[in-house]
Amino acid sequence: MEPFPTKYGLLTGIVLADYYPDGSLKECTVNCPNPLTTPYGELIPQYSDEEARRKYTKSLSFYPNGDLKSISLHKQTPIATPAGTLPAELVTFHEHEKICRIFPLNGKLTGFWSEANEYELAEEFQFKLPFTEFKQKIIGIHFYENGVIRSMTFWPKDSVMIDSPVGSVPIRIGFSLYPDGSLQSLEPQRPLSVDTPIGKITAYDLNASGMSGDSNSLCFTPAGDIRSVMTSSDRIIVTDRQGNQTSFSPGLVPNICDDQKMEPVPLYIEFTPEGIKFDKQGGLEYKREHFTYTVQSKQFETERFCDECSGY
Repeated sequence: MEPFPTKYGLLTGIVLADYYPDGSLKECTVNCPNPLTTPYGELIPQYSDEEARRKYTKSLSFYPNGDLKSISLHKQTPIATPAGTLPAELVTFHEHEKICRIFPLNGKLTGFWSEANEYELAEEFQFKLPFTEFKQKIIGIHFYENGVIRSMTFWPKDSVMIDSPVGSVPIRIGFSLYPDGSLQSLEPQRPLSVDTPIGKITAYDLNASGMSGDSNSLCFTPAGDIRSVMTSSDRIIVTDRQGNQTSFSPGLVPNICDDQKMEPVPLYIEFTPEGIKFDKQGGLEYKREHFTYTVQSKQFETERFCDECSGY
């Protein structure tokens, strides 16, 4: 394909490309070095996948205005971020070139390259946040456009102790923040009993995917009150003034590795200023003044049924 001019330099060696309706470049894959001059220094997009662990992926993508949207780097490259200088193999951007997500590693998991192999390459980084400080390996960081960390995602085998509105909590997978830097959500490492407006509820998602720290089982308001909880074990009984009861419990679905086993689908509970909801998409709100609530908890195993087939 013909070379294509961008605000960062001329792209050559384009082998695959997609364009916006006006003819501007949307994304492309290149097969030769293309040093690009960016606000983050000289960056060279990926131009081969010779290493066993590297993904075959698009090298670059752009917004309609020509701003860089993502870049898969040919080699791990130091990038200056609001959280400090971090090595990166993949970076995505908000429009106007502010960093959106940064991934120190971006390997391809196969029969020849496992998650354990990738984990061994990961470095530990020191982080100091308004509410906590820790040193840990990370999968990635998500930033708001104002530069505040939006979420952080950890490796599945790791946990971090952080300070939260419910005390010091060991967490897994990750956490998310509000634009002002206050804690928005976290994923408990183990079932965590928390005080809510209707009593103690066990916050825990047995089958949390671990793909991202953006959304988690225990969510807070900006003021630090509990906004919502996901529970894999607790049953909530709602009783109206006439004694009529409605029960809400975690669901059950066949395990993906063994359909003879069932595993829970967590129950979502949201606390509004006036009541409670059991549906992320809205649904019926039970006003506190019209109902009473009973929480029934039970013990359960925290090991996923499918751990033996996860490939790790």
